[in-house]
Amino acid sequence: MDGANLLVADNSPETAERINSLLRNAGINIHVIHITKSFDVKRAVESESPLLIVYANPDPRAASIEEISLLANEYSVPLALYSDLKNPSHLVDILQTTACYVINADSETQLVETVRRLHGTHLLARRQATQRDQLAELEHRYELLLGSARDAMAYIHEGLHVYANRAYLEALHVKELAEISGISLLEMMRAPDGINLKKIFQGLSKGQFPAAGLEVSIVRPDGSTFEATLGFSAAKYNGEPCIQMLVHEQDAATELAAELERMRVTDPLTQFRNKRSFADRLEVELAKPRSIESVSAILYIEPDGVAALHEELDVPVMDAFLLDMARVLKSCLDERDEAARISDHGFAVLTQQVNMEKVDALSEKILQTFAAHLVEMEDRSISVSCSIGIAALGRLAKSSIEVIAGARKAQAEAAVKGNCAITFRPQLIAVSSFEDDRQWIDRIKLALGNGDFYSVQQSIIDLDGEGGHLMENLTYLRDPSGDVHPKNFMGIADRNDLAGAIDRHVIPGLLKSFVETTHKQIITLSNNSILDYSFPGWLREQMARSCVEPGKLIIQISAAAAQSNLKPAQRLMQELKPLGCSLSVCGVDAERRSRQLLEHLEAGYLKIHPNLTTNLVGNSANQEAIRKIVDAAESHRVYVIADEVADTSSLATLWQCGVKLVAGAFLKENSQVVGQ
Repeated sequence: MDGANLLVADNSPETAERINSLLRNAGINIHVIHITKSFDVKRAVESESPLLIVYANPDPRAASIEEISLLANEYSVPLALYSDLKNPSHLVDILQTTACYVINADSETQLVETVRRLHGTHLLARRQATQRDQLAELEHRYELLLGSARDAMAYIHEGLHVYANRAYLEALHVKELAEISGISLLEMMRAPDGINLKKIFQGLSKGQFPAAGLEVSIVRPDGSTFEATLGFSAAKYNGEPCIQMLVHEQDAATELAAELERMRVTDPLTQFRNKRSFADRLEVELAKPRSIESVSAILYIEPDGVAALHEELDVPVMDAFLLDMARVLKSCLDERDEAARISDHGFAVLTQQVNMEKVDALSEKILQTFAAHLVEMEDRSISVSCSIGIAALGRLAKSSIEVIAGARKAQAEAAVKGNCAITFRPQLIAVSSFEDDRQWIDRIKLALGNGDFYSVQQSIIDLDGEGGHLMENLTYLRDPSGDVHPKNFMGIADRNDLAGAIDRHVIPGLLKSFVETTHKQIITLSNNSILDYSFPGWLREQMARSCVEPGKLIIQISAAAAQSNLKPAQRLMQELKPLGCSLSVCGVDAERRSRQLLEHLEAGYLKIHPNLTTNLVGNSANQEAIRKIVDAAESHRVYVIADEVADTSSLATLWQCGVKLVAGAFLKENSQVVGQ
């Protein structure tokens, strides 16, 4: 029941809290919002779309029943009087001017059942809206597919055209359907002697379709003709039953052209794709977006000891051997695999699987099949194993040449041992620009699958020795070349919609580690999570499962993210506020825009951008910028944190500028790994 809201208009929050408790005890997880003024009602119905407005006992001067009733009618939100029914005359007066529910405040069942029914209606309406959108999208896609199809296609109703795609109009040498909509099929078509077109067309409306294609001559509006084969099937257009007609032009050159195309892309010996065709097919596959749900890979296969075979066998026998290899390889593949001959004695397979384990299973199947197969050549039989190199098609791959080269490199390594498969692993390099993001995306996805992310806690101390102890949690990525700081990969993950997955991967483990500590904990959220409408509900569930106390969690977002996504950030914190979560804004610099965020966000902490605390002693400009941040924070009762403080010489200067909370390398503490 996430995403449903209920407004309670009352002088105090006690009624809202009571209603919230009743609904949760009844298993209805709904967001109860307390309001006191009609202005608050207007703002809430505009942004929250509540299921119900409950009018309890607000001050009539601040929120009258008339004002709230008008707002409820304007935004089509049900209104309910929440009363103990002890003053019926007052209720009668209200009901004479206002259409609304009346809920007995002394009856828990009535309130719960009313909300349950409204929520059921809400869910039904939402499902119907989703289904309508899906239907409209399907219809749009279907029309696009029909319009772009190469096959000439028309929809016929009672012998007249109701739809024709572009290929059909081009075949008839017309530009618009209106040019042929008044011409019946009988007028347009001529059939060989012995075929009664009128009888056939009459049978179409009864579902009697010709078993084979109907060969006819079609007369175009301009008087020219062409031979065609027609195929018919039942269909619907705009909800009305009709007949779908496919038109295949009979062109003597068509079969020849198809055969020439087949010869162009096919290896003449094995009938697999040839090298050029396979490279083109691979480029198409590389252009497709990669997803976590599936994986595409290249298997490059060569027989072991092929050099010795070349010396021993003549050309005809070697061709027979390669043809036998092709047959064996084909027996190992299914519809998800495409094979090609890309060298004198090497084969490649493009396979699409759900994960790399399935790719490995396919390569193992090929190895075992080749090892068990006997090749019959003239008067003898030989057994030849093979070696396989595997290269995954990830974002690291820039071209088909590069992917095939990686697979061949891995195969050469496997051939040293023989009868084995090795996967090519490209070297991970540092990312320097947005164009290089793809070099990390596969690594991040792999880290999500392998659990390569971990969190490190760092202390934030109070220079005055006051206040509660704070801990900040940073997420690192394990890598053989050295663990990676979040600032080196989280920006890339954000740009490519992976940062939200990292947050959801790491946060559950962190929350479990918070239960045993009394410290307040800072967790930094990505832009993806800020924009994710489902994140607050998800976090609510995780906090409940982990039994994290309210008020212990501090959500941190960057100043840049808050400036770019102010309304989503406001919505996020408004939904997390009932959980006791407070807000920290990091990366606050000397710009006025950063300080102005305090006017729009109810923050508890500001973290100064590390650039302002670097070489702080003697830098009067940075000191003045920090004082401005502190002054702005104090006016809103917000604490200021200085992060990444490298040496103790800066501590006195920070204290003089008004900064009391600091963290950094000067603490010389051992980092604590949490949330594994």
